[in-house]
Amino acid sequence: MSTRYFIGRTGQLADGTPSAIAKRAATTPLMLGPLGFAGDEQTDRRFHGGPDQAVHYFPAEHYQALAARFPALRRFGPGDLGENISDTGWLEDEVRLGDVFALGDCRIAVTQARVPCHKIAKRLDEPDAPAFVADTVRLGWYFRVIEGGMVELDTPLTRIDSDPSAPSIATLWRLRLDPAADPAVISWLASHPALGRAWRAKFAQRAEWLERNPPLFR
Repeated sequence: MSTRYFIGRTGQLADGTPSAIAKRAATTPLMLGPLGFAGDEQTDRRFHGGPDQAVHYFPAEHYQALAARFPALRRFGPGDLGENISDTGWLEDEVRLGDVFALGDCRIAVTQARVPCHKIAKRLDEPDAPAFVADTVRLGWYFRVIEGGMVELDTPLTRIDSDPSAPSIATLWRLRLDPAADPAVISWLASHPALGRAWRAKFAQRAEWLERNPPLFR
């Protein structure tokens, strides 16, 4: 599968909830700016969009696992879970925080995992889908835009820089959920410049709590 690009405007889910989770494949070159691709929307800006979540990537491989778990989802495919970019070959246990990717002359950097929300359940009409996505770490991730520009539709996604000391997206997700995570690692992530600001704030809160409540045993 070649790299594919998706954009979408706000519509309504089956229950009337406004959402732009349903994206459609782009048919013309896309301008990429600090807030993402031109022509793309994020409906609820409290939780979606902004510089740290400018572009969403979701591995195309995950649709097969979703369809195997929820047979009714065989009608869904790339673009249906809000992703702007989809391809095969990049997965959560291989992509690291801060990895820099090239899209032609554009540069984008990995900031955080995508947190599955209730709109996935409503979009797929499967109440258990968000938990399945979270538990199996089939999350996708977000990029911030370092250098914008025009992206042609046949432009491949290419990783050009990676810090081997940075956690993978899968590890980052598990650290976010692990109540017994190493306080030193949590503190390090709280100030990591590549991490999205909202996630840094969450890790900072964890670090402060752990400092006040050190574990008795480790």
